[in-house]
Amino acid sequence: MEFSFQEILYNGIDDMVFVVKVEDQTFRYEFINKSAKQILKLNHDILGSTFKDVLPREQAEFLNKKYQEVIIKRESITYEDSYRVNAGEMHYSQVKLTPIFDENGKCIRIVSVVRDITKEKSAQSYVNEMVERIAESNERYQSLFTHNPNGILTFDKKGRITNGNVEVVKITGFDIMELVGKSFVDIIYEDIYLLQQLINEALNGRSTGGEFLLKDKSGNILTINLKVVPLILENEVIGLFGMFKDITEEKKNIEKLEENEKRFRIIAENAHDLITLVDKNGEITYVSPSYQSILGYPHKEYVGKHFIHNVHPDDLGRFMDIVRKSIQSGEPFKIEFRQKNANGEMLWCESIGKPVFNQKNKFQHLVVLTRDISLRKDYESKLKHFAYHDTLTGLPNRLLLKERFEIAKEHFLKENNGLALIILDMDNFKSINDTFGHDIGDLVIKEFGRRIKECVRDHDTVARLGGDEFVILLTGIQNEKNAIKIAERIINKMEQPWKINGEKLMVTTSIGIAMAPNSKNFTKSSLMKNADLALYQAKDSGKNAYKIYDDAEFLLQF
Repeated sequence: MEFSFQEILYNGIDDMVFVVKVEDQTFRYEFINKSAKQILKLNHDILGSTFKDVLPREQAEFLNKKYQEVIIKRESITYEDSYRVNAGEMHYSQVKLTPIFDENGKCIRIVSVVRDITKEKSAQSYVNEMVERIAESNERYQSLFTHNPNGILTFDKKGRITNGNVEVVKITGFDIMELVGKSFVDIIYEDIYLLQQLINEALNGRSTGGEFLLKDKSGNILTINLKVVPLILENEVIGLFGMFKDITEEKKNIEKLEENEKRFRIIAENAHDLITLVDKNGEITYVSPSYQSILGYPHKEYVGKHFIHNVHPDDLGRFMDIVRKSIQSGEPFKIEFRQKNANGEMLWCESIGKPVFNQKNKFQHLVVLTRDISLRKDYESKLKHFAYHDTLTGLPNRLLLKERFEIAKEHFLKENNGLALIILDMDNFKSINDTFGHDIGDLVIKEFGRRIKECVRDHDTVARLGGDEFVILLTGIQNEKNAIKIAERIINKMEQPWKINGEKLMVTTSIGIAMAPNSKNFTKSSLMKNADLALYQAKDSGKNAYKIYDDAEFLLQF
């Protein structure tokens, strides 16, 4: 069963699709698909309405500005927007506006494709927050070890404090003289028995250590890491050193780090998109399990490889340039590219990445969220095909013919290698429609286009203008003899037997040929007009023939 492009747009696309008609700077809804109706609770009553008729004033003005921007730039634009559904729930979307032009280059419609990125935004926000907290915790953890000197106390053999350094005062809040003569046991909050064991071990000449809770002068409970070292003189223990540091914040940070890592992994391991961490050398340090389901590779296989090892060669330079600029500016990046899956196929993907920096503003790593957009690319391709091709035959339409003609004209003026336009239609097509019906008529038109395609070269363009009228753009044709050969080939092809749905038909064609002059003063319209005049001459001469137009308006018949 064949489906029309309208059915594909209406039922086959999960994204919201709007087709808006442009009339004298006014925008009117012409088409909305099923997804848009369901998500925004719309119906076909809005068709024909303007933004102002349907939307609040502020939102209507915003859309008017965006659609005006498309008309001015004459190219697609993409932006992010937000909207509320149900009971005021906020959703975020990515909107792509694509202009469609008529044969005169006037924008007549704008196609809007709206993709919901609410989950993607939420996942990205969570990942970025977790990674930033992890980076912050790691930095503090390193700072505590690198920059905080130990507190040092000296004890006699009975375990009484005899002296201490400045860091002891900073950590405990006690002045050294307040501690001299006391036992360290006096300020330890718990594990007195374990502390006594450490002291006994040190008195026997062995250094040992452990964690303890210490109550400072203000009554705060601190976690300290304590090591008791014997002071030995002439093989005899004459005293003890107690070296300790406050690891209260360190313990909290480790606990927070473990919690953040756990939360991050829960998110990453349950995410449907690809989550990747890349270090400053460009090597992958972590990938989410979703790599297995999306790309087909075991996710652990990626760790240690370069981030771009499976990116399509044609996308490598652009990819690296965008990532490099993101790291230099500190701004997030977004890129569409192709990467290889386990079957060797190239998938279209979209990556959103954020560079993460430490407290010294040095780049640490990238957090990258990637999704498979192959389906979206396919939809965009279908939309573009719909805008530039005839729905019945699949051949180029007037818009695509116009674009290709301008390219062909530019090459012709540079290389003078011959350019021609051929207009042709079926002789007596109306009688075929009247006799056999429009369904058979449509099949005849499709077969007519197919036979024309078989008679031209791969780089030539066969376009359908409407009805049974077709145009051929011949490039690099060199001279009119070559154009004549193609016309004769088409006439012979059409004279071959026709059998459509069991019906035998006799189909012939009349052809008008116009060669481009050796000057800049010609346009598609002028060549079309000349070819059309030649076509009428071919019809008047008895049909099933071709005619060539020349500047002297003398038509030669082969």
